[in-house]
Amino acid sequence: MNFYIETYGCQMNVADSELITSILISAGHQLVQNMDQAELILFNTCSVRAHAEERVLGRISNEQHRKKTNPNIKIGLLGCMAQRIGEKLLESNIGIDIVAGVDQYNMLPAMITSDGDFPVLLDFDSKQVYHDLMPVHQSNTCGFVTIMRGCNNFCSYCIVPHVRGRERSRPWKEVYADVKRAGEQGLKDITLLGQNVNSYHDGDIDFPKLLKYLNSIDEISRLRFITSHPKDLSDSLIEVMSSSDKICEHIHLPMQSGNNRILHEMNRNYTIEHYLSRVNKLKHAIPGIAVTTDIIAGFPSETDAEFEDTLSVMQELSFDYAFCFKYSPREGTDAAGMINQVPEEIRLSRLQQMIELQRKITYTKFRSQIGKCVEVYVESFSKKSDSFVSGKTRDYKIAVLSGTESDIGTLKKATVIDATAGTLICE
Repeated sequence: MNFYIETYGCQMNVADSELITSILISAGHQLVQNMDQAELILFNTCSVRAHAEERVLGRISNEQHRKKTNPNIKIGLLGCMAQRIGEKLLESNIGIDIVAGVDQYNMLPAMITSDGDFPVLLDFDSKQVYHDLMPVHQSNTCGFVTIMRGCNNFCSYCIVPHVRGRERSRPWKEVYADVKRAGEQGLKDITLLGQNVNSYHDGDIDFPKLLKYLNSIDEISRLRFITSHPKDLSDSLIEVMSSSDKICEHIHLPMQSGNNRILHEMNRNYTIEHYLSRVNKLKHAIPGIAVTTDIIAGFPSETDAEFEDTLSVMQELSFDYAFCFKYSPREGTDAAGMINQVPEEIRLSRLQQMIELQRKITYTKFRSQIGKCVEVYVESFSKKSDSFVSGKTRDYKIAVLSGTESDIGTLKKATVIDATAGTLICE
């Protein structure tokens, strides 16, 4: 069958879609880039916020007309949303034919050809790491490599442990082989993925040791990783980051709140003092490192003063970028049942304040780069003009500069001559 995948959510879902593509192609199916050519339409979904699920339900509804003209078309629901409410959606008869959870992708070929014998598979598999499966990378320049699956942290607001199962690490030799093969395919900028990469462990190989091995791979030029949990960011990891030439000068370190009581209610297992000490140590060990973060506005019972604490820390640390969200209750999490839920209008107001503050900080950060020489890994043409190419700096800032198709996939030294709140203009 010709199949089409539409992916929602985080980079982990992007990597899973590449894994699913590998599984289906190995079974004789064909990936198409246009939904009009597809006999099998797969939605790989996200459940982190209600809005993400609402978007998918809207898309499934929109595509039902295809079944009227071609009754052989099948629609599949995959990923976190499938794990959370897939069985309920299948029973509601909204037009879904198959539902597969995050540990059941190997069963997709059988599900597709089963004529309805088992339309839903959602069992967690505590040992599933998809051994010896090389994903089909969608990019010609950058690659995602999953190093672990699941999460053990159970932050009180987060649905991820409930829909992705417990934490397990892939064998380090398989990770090494995946990164090396990606480099051989021309993907020079590699991002390692995990819900908490800092807790990676395979025998006596922890995350810092894994990074040391991967830094030695000649076929790649850059190495990144997401996401790091502040409670597990060790001195040894900071040392490896500072001494490894391929590890980029950027870390994504979710803060979530700048107030200790709220952090406790979130079950984050660190204080804001600990968070500040980790960021300061990173900045001392790696001058110029870019720190990005996630922050939640309007967590249950958050007061105006506690919200102001978060704004104060944002100003103190001057994050290069912050992904800001209003709290979204998720059924099944501890926070959804907490009393003193913050009214929606207050959550939205706090979110807007947060976004406006971060926009000013980010603009200042980008403008401070003017006059500096940066290394740009060219990934594509600029969206605005084919006379310019676009890529990322080592500290994860988008940069544009004049160039041609031959520059794509290469490293370029460039001088920053101007900057917006989201792009470095270089020559």
